[in-house]
This record gives sequence, C-alpha cells and structure tokens, in this order.
Amino acid sequence: MIARRATAQDAKALEQLIAAMNREQHDPDDRLPASQIERDLIGQDSSIVFVAEAANHSLAGYVTAHRTYETAHAEHGLYVGDLYVAPGHRRQGVARALLAALARHGHVTGARHLWLTAKPDNTAAHAFYRHLGSRGEPVIAFAIVEQDFRNLAAEAVP
Repeated sequence: MIARRATAQDAKALEQLIAAMNREQHDPDDRLPASQIERDLIGQDSSIVFVAEAANHSLAGYVTAHRTYETAHAEHGLYVGDLYVAPGHRRQGVARALLAALARHGHVTGARHLWLTAKPDNTAAHAFYRHLGSRGEPVIAFAIVEQDFRNLAAEAVP
C-alpha cells in the first residue's frame, strides 16, 4: 500500500469512498459526483487530497485537508476534513500512512500541526488520534450552510 497525492484518475474511486463514508455516518451519500471531486478537491490548490493505493491498484482510503492558521498555537497547520479507510482495509496502518503522508506534505509546506475532528460517537477515531499523540481539545463545531450561508453573505457591505 502506498499513500500518494490524488489525481484526476482517482475521482471515480474517490466518489465511491466518499459515498461509503457518508453512508456510515448517516449523511447524504449522493452529493459529490466524480466530476465535482475532480474540480473542487483534486483540481484546487486550496484542497489537499491523498489516497491509499492497495497492491491491486484499488483505493483503500483517502484523506482531505486544507491549510489553516491557529492563533492559539501561533502556527500554520492542516485541517483534516475527511479521513476514511474502506472496511476491508482497516486496522492495517492505512489511516496512519495517509496522515503521515499528509503531515510530511504539510511540514514541507510550512504546517506544524494537523487539526483532526471526529463525531462524538466515533470512539475508534478518538482512540486512534490519541494513539498518534494528539490531545483532545473540547470544541462544539457549528456549520452555517445553504440558505443561511447565503443570507449571511448578503449582509456584508461590498
């Protein structure tokens, strides 16, 4: 298994992995077609996507991230949006390899930390992140989406 940057040729396989992750988390699984993955994730400088390629060249997992700056840490970092490993590849070091590749990329480009989140009931992720040496920082995340986002944006004075 190798962890590498995603390419346009990975978009269809990523579509399947993203849909599987969303199904597991009881989120909509049909919002991100391969064409949008290629355009919005793989084709954007602001997005970082690594995939884990198995020996048979299928994708075993993926991680997405973007750059951030944490004033509390006074440093650049990478915010991990998704980390997913297909069920048949779990507990084989795939997630660690993906995060290691992401951390190496981040370190080379000036990042000094990874910011990881998990849903409250995802205790396997919590344990894995702690095993990597992370510490839990209690936060409550909020998302302003869809019409509420558009309404807020419309309030700004141009």
